[in-house]
Amino acid sequence: MSLCRFLLAGLLLLLLQGQVQAGSEWFTCKVELAGPGSNFSFVTLTDQAETPAFVSKWFILSPDKSRSMLAVALMAISTDKRVVVVVDLEDGNYPEISNMFLQAGQ
Repeated sequence: MSLCRFLLAGLLLLLLQGQVQAGSEWFTCKVELAGPGSNFSFVTLTDQAETPAFVSKWFILSPDKSRSMLAVALMAISTDKRVVVVVDLEDGNYPEISNMFLQAGQ
C-alpha cells in the first residue's frame, strides 16, 4: 500500500473515531516542536490562518491518542507538512488537542 493510501486510511479511522467537543475548533498548523513530557506529550504549533489565532503555542496531546498524534506531529516535522488539529483554545494555558491529522500537499 502506498504511503498516501496508508495515511488516508489512518485519517479515515481517526475521523470515524474522533469526536469534536463543544467549543472545539479546527486549525491548520505548522508543528514547531513535538515530544513526550513526564506526564503528557506536548506540541508547539503556529496557526497558518491569514490572521493566526496563536503563534508558537504549547498544547497537550490527548492521553488516549498521544502516541498516534505524536507520530503525526513528528511526520509533519520531518516532511515539512502541516497538521489539522481539533482543540478548544479556551481550555486553560495548555489546551488539549483531541484530534490531529497530517495534511497532504503544501
